[in-house]
Amino acid sequence: DDEGICAGPDDDAQPPRLIYVTPSHQYPTGAVMSLTRRHRLLATARAHGAWVLEDDYDSEYRFSGPPLSSLQGLDPDGRVLYMGTFSKVLFPGLKLGYLVVPRPLAAAFRQAHYDLNRPGQMPTQAALAEFIEMGHFASALRKARQGYAERRRCLLQALQPVLGEPGGPGPFISGAEQGLHLCLRLPASVDDRALARQLAQLGLTVRPLSAYALARQDLRGLVIGYGYAPLAGIERWGPAITGAVRQALG
Repeated sequence: DDEGICAGPDDDAQPPRLIYVTPSHQYPTGAVMSLTRRHRLLATARAHGAWVLEDDYDSEYRFSGPPLSSLQGLDPDGRVLYMGTFSKVLFPGLKLGYLVVPRPLAAAFRQAHYDLNRPGQMPTQAALAEFIEMGHFASALRKARQGYAERRRCLLQALQPVLGEPGGPGPFISGAEQGLHLCLRLPASVDDRALARQLAQLGLTVRPLSAYALARQDLRGLVIGYGYAPLAGIERWGPAITGAVRQALG
């Protein structure tokens, strides 16, 4: 739901061995796991002796609300493996990520990395390490946040005219607090796949939320990314989306 994955230490039907989560910004709904849910998930891992793989997807881009601690930072038991990538912060072609594991596992993971990637991207890693140490990474991240915040503001402003009343069936926005995509949630009566095809004919690539649902047949919406869209482009195609949504709502 809107607070992230629902887990509890008493859920013994299928005891987990590995729990993979993206607590910072779940795709496609954009849900951010609440602090209460984070503690509950760690309690579940502790109760079942499970490992938690925390993919800190989109954690670098939080635009509203207080920052939340990572699961790895909250974990007192050494059950969390924390991973991330530099693809969105710098550029995808860098092809570098990182994995922070509990100290008792470090030697095994180091050996596995050597076996799979030898000799690895040592020159690229060394260059990136120096880039970080000299403060250039922090500077680049601040600049990127400013640019993405403006694109986000522009997109939210464009979608405002079609939003329904708070607590209603929609349309409403989820996942806009963090990351480089948001989800425009629509009433269950709307055919979001047809709506996405209609927008594709206008040259706009959005994803229907229902395409990601396995069990729930009532999920409808548009997953809209703005990370690679120029500001002028958002100003131009934002009204096109609202016009198509109005038409779909009837």
